[in-house]
Parts: sequence; C-alpha cells; structure tokens
Amino acid sequence: MSTTAPPKANKAERLLVPATFITNLGNGIQLTAASYLVFTAQNTMLAVSWLMIAVTIPQVALSVYFGKLVDRFDRRTLAVISDLVSGVAAIGLPLWLALGGEPSTVSYVASFVLSISAALFFPASNALIKERIPEARLAKFNGNSEVAIQAGSLASAALGGWVIVWTGVDALFYFNSATFFVSALMLFAIGRRPAGSAGSSAATAAKAAATAAKASGPRPPLARLALLYAIGNIVIITGNSIMLVLVLDAFHSNTGYLGVVDALFGIGALAAPWTFGKLSAKSGLVKTALIGYLVWAVILVTESLHLYAMMAAIPFAGITFCVARIAARTALMKAAPEERTGFVFGATNAFGLAAGTAAVTGISLLVDATKVQYGFYALSALVVVVATATVLALPKSFLAAPAAEAEAGAAPAPAALPADDDADAEVLVAAAAKA
Repeated sequence: MSTTAPPKANKAERLLVPATFITNLGNGIQLTAASYLVFTAQNTMLAVSWLMIAVTIPQVALSVYFGKLVDRFDRRTLAVISDLVSGVAAIGLPLWLALGGEPSTVSYVASFVLSISAALFFPASNALIKERIPEARLAKFNGNSEVAIQAGSLASAALGGWVIVWTGVDALFYFNSATFFVSALMLFAIGRRPAGSAGSSAATAAKAAATAAKASGPRPPLARLALLYAIGNIVIITGNSIMLVLVLDAFHSNTGYLGVVDALFGIGALAAPWTFGKLSAKSGLVKTALIGYLVWAVILVTESLHLYAMMAAIPFAGITFCVARIAARTALMKAAPEERTGFVFGATNAFGLAAGTAAVTGISLLVDATKVQYGFYALSALVVVVATATVLALPKSFLAAPAAEAEAGAAPAPAALPADDDADAEVLVAAAAKA
C-alpha cells in the first residue's frame, strides 16, 4: 500500500499565518484603546455599547456586497487595500487627537471606517486562502490560523492594558496602525496568482467544462455548513458578555480574573490543532465540529458553578471550541467553489454577526430578569440545538468517514453556483437581513 506525503507549506501559507496573527493583534488593540478612550471621555457603559454597534453594523451591512466584489477582482489586491485603509484610519485617530479633536467623535469615526475595511478583509482573506492553499493543507492551515487568531487576541488584551498604563492610549493607536501596514506587506509579498492556477484561461476553461458536466449534480449544502461555522460568532459575542457579568457580579471578583480567564482559554487554544488532527482523522470534519460544540456546551455549564470550577474548566473550553471552529471552517472552505468563496464567507460573516447580536440581546434580557447562570444554560442549550440540528440536516456524504472524504477529495471540485441560482447561500443573506 503506497502513501503520498502531504504537500509542504508553500510561500502563501508561510506568510498568511503571521499576517493573521498581526491583523488580529491590531484589531484587538484598536478595540481596547477605542473603548478606553470613549469610556474615559463619557464615563458611561452606553458609550462603549454605541462603539460596539459602530463596529458591528458595517460588517453586517456590507459583508455580502464585499464578498461578491472579492469574487470579481484579485483577492490579494483587495486584502492589501483593506489593510492600507485600516492603517491610515488607525494612524488618523491619534493625529486628530494631537490637533485637539474631540476624543469620542473621532473614536466612533475611526472604528466605523476600520469596521468597513474589516468587512472587505474577511471575505478577501478567506477567498485568498482557498485560492492559494492546496486542499490537502487546508485543515493544517486552519489549525495554525486559529492559533494565530487566539494568540493575537490574547496578546492584544495583555499588551493593550500595560501600554495604556505605561505610555498612555496614543501609543496603542500608532502601534495598531503599524500592524496593518506590516500585514499589507506580508500579503503583497505572497505575489500574484501563479500561472496555471484557477485564474488562468486554461484552468478557467477546464472549470467551465467540469461545471457543465456536473450541472445536474447535487450542490454542496453551503448554508448549513456556514451555519455550523457561524455558531462560533454567537459563542464569541455572547460568551464574552456573560463571562464579564459572571466574574464581576456573580462571583464578586475583580477584573484581574478576566485576564487570567483569557490566558487560560488561550493556553487551551494552543492545543486545539493537535486535538483536531487526532479527532478529525477518526471522525471527519463535520462530526468533529459537532463533538467540539457539544463538549464545549457541557464545559460552559460547569464554568458557571464556581470561580475555581471556571478556572479549571476554561482551558478545556479553549480546546473544544477551537477544535469545532477549525473543523467547521475547513468543511465550509472545502465545499465552497473557489470562484464563489468571497460571497460565501461574506454572507457567513454577515449572518454570524447578526445572529450573535440577536443572541446576546436575548440572553442579556434573560440574565437581567433572572441571574447570570441562566444565561450560560441558555447559550449552552442554543449551541447544542443549533449544532445538532444542522449536522443532522446535512447529506450523509458530509458525515462520511475520513477514508470516504479522501476518496471524495480525489474527485472534481464541486460545481460552481450559478449567479442566478445561489438559493442555498442566499438563505444566509436573507437571515442576516431579518436579524
């Protein structure tokens, strides 16, 4: 029995992973610094809430449009443009403050512009990954990428707090601007799409022939796979909010414990790629995502029992959540046709943010009317129901064992979704609009 060694990481992969870390580091620093600036200027939690709204609305409103734009133009160029716009917006904030500008107004404006840029960057970067990373490397890449995302977020929280203490908030904005320019350089260094790739005329003709041959075949269940991935948005948006209330209100602890919780979650996230590799080799991508979400939901309930129970359980929450996130993202990325990847991830981002905002609103009302532990129970139940129902609704071929997945990987890529027949993916757009 002969085995084929998996391909080694190419130049794009070696540059995209650190670029992901730097981008998330910059985004986290920006949010920390802007929140601090707004809160100290107005001294109300409502002011910070308005900042979060300014960050969320553009991404919900524009992600689908930008996703379609990404599928029409060069993905690398659009990702670089997004980073450059973000860098200029970030450096404009401290310069405006130096000229005597009003802190709250400029914070809202800069955050709004950065959010618009992020709405372009998310589909562009994911489509670039689909375009440049071989399918056999997608799972490995997504594992490393998830570590980079979590590491960037944790580093931004730690670095942001200390820099504010040592030098003040202005230094954070300058540093944030620098991260975007460095990320732009890394993306530019990836180079143009190689000749003979999906963008060349020969490959395009071959893809058109394959599409015509499979026009009558089944389409991949993109909306259901996207929903499986979007569960992560609901968890992140809602979980961060109720965790804050649990630590400060229910456990009567100080904010220092929040930093410890973030650090422990990050430690667990570092072990997620290894755990994902072992579990997905036996169960496949979709089942691995379901297992990760279900175990995470059980751990979430445990966290609400006591402060020390939460501290002991949170690393395992980091492992299981990131395992589910890696598996769901890889499954969606493999199923999405390359020429429609931007639209698929743009619609997924819009839906995920809208669903997360709706979930945190409903659970916040529940917490205010009862106690914070009920918020944990509600979020846990929501994840269990949505993840289980989504996986059960998938075709049996997507629940196949890894050996069957490998055979399917040798077959031609899924047929492209016709522009006038994106019914499955359009479900996401309609749901996001309603939310």
